[in-house]
Amino acid sequence: MNLFNHVLLQFARMHPRSGAPAPDGWHYDPQVGAWTSLSTGKFMVHDPTASGYGTKKNDLETGEDAKGQ
Repeated sequence: MNLFNHVLLQFARMHPRSGAPAPDGWHYDPQVGAWTSLSTGKFMVHDPTASGYGTKKNDLETGEDAKGQ
């Protein structure tokens, strides 16, 4: 069976990729897998002044999400 003839690929629709814009002054480094500062090169997670991104579920430190609360 040819993988390109798979039923899911035959009927799948392409959608434009929509990503959030990069925060001002930060760059995502795919080799490191982290946001880094354009000015200092430090990681975003180590900068207490960085706003970063929130999660959709508003997860708590425990990893539990706050659904219905």
